[in-house]
Order: sequence, then structure tokens, then C-alpha cells
Amino acid sequence: MGLETELKELKGSEIAVIMNDGQAYRGILKNFDKEVLILENIFETSNEDVDWVETKGQKKGPSIKGYMHWRRITLPKVIIRNQMVLRIWPWAPGKPKKK
Repeated sequence: MGLETELKELKGSEIAVIMNDGQAYRGILKNFDKEVLILENIFETSNEDVDWVETKGQKKGPSIKGYMHWRRITLPKVIIRNQMVLRIWPWAPGKPKKK
């Protein structure tokens, strides 16, 4: 399964895009092609704004979780060059659903 196949399934839904320069964007995937992603309803953050917190798990012991502070961007859309993308995550706060 390739990137384009995965992105087709995510089109119209909210995603988080982590860039190789440490920035991150969250928004609705409006469109994409081999060169760019277009997001609308955008929030941004950077790796420097992540708060790392140690949590105590019941079975596994302590773990580290990061909390990101998102800032809303008032511009209508952002166009992201795919060459700059490090990771893409479907945005689903909370526990993931089991398949």
C-alpha cells in the first residue's frame, strides 16, 4: 500500500503532519498530489512546544507522553511540500479504536 492510497482514505479527515524542520501542522486534508498536501482549518506547533510528562502505568510502569500546544492559524489553507514531510498521522485524540 502506497502513500497515495493511504492519503485517499484520509482525504476530508483531520491529520497531523510532522515536518523535518520540527514544525507540525494539524488540519483537514483537502487535497494532495505527488508534490504537495493541502490542509484547511489549520493548527500549528513545533517540537520545542511539546510538554513531556512521565506517567505511571498500572501494568507497564512509568512511561513518557508528550502534549502538544496547538495554535490556530487564521489563514484559509497551508500548502505543504511533500519533500519536507517526516510523518503523517490520522488525528484521533484519545485511545485508538481496536479493529
